[in-house]
Amino acid sequence: MTPPTIDPKRADKVARCFDGLGRLLRWPSKRAEQLLVLGVVWSYLPEDRQMTETEVSSMLRDGRDCEDFALLPRELCDLDLLRRTPDCRVCRHIAHVPGDVAARLADTGHNPS
Repeated sequence: MTPPTIDPKRADKVARCFDGLGRLLRWPSKRAEQLLVLGVVWSYLPEDRQMTETEVSSMLRDGRDCEDFALLPRELCDLDLLRRTPDCRVCRHIAHVPGDVAARLADTGHNPS
């Protein structure tokens, strides 16, 4: 399966949400752009490692200059890109197949054949 392509205009809009160091400066208003931002943020988290909620929050807060950093772990969990234990003390980055990630996060509706 070929992963969907990402519209270059959408990618440019999303790139403007980050500074030159990769810190998230603003949360986009459109859901398709939010999903791309979440894909970038998700890629910053270490794979195959259990992390405490505090560690995840610290990583996400350090990489974000805009308000409501708690939104990020919630969104990542909702997309099943980050999983928490029932008591929310331990989190794990979920490694998906790249095509699966692209399909879920790009949300472009365009799937080249």
